[in-house]
Amino acid sequence: MSEPSPHIDVPYELRGGVWANDVDVFGDIDEATLDFIRTDPRDADTGVVVARVALSRWCILALKSKLERFT
Repeated sequence: MSEPSPHIDVPYELRGGVWANDVDVFGDIDEATLDFIRTDPRDADTGVVVARVALSRWCILALKSKLERFT
């Protein structure tokens, strides 16, 4: 029997999300930080971090497992 999914509330100001066309990953085996970057279409050498997400080891493994279906 699977556990019920928790109710996840996305605050109104985050519902639109952000758009990124690059990502930078740094960290180590126990944790990682993902910087999602939007580069300027007029100047590929310029960009801005639109979201930064720090992940625990468990979250890294869960993300890897969920992304494997896209490959």
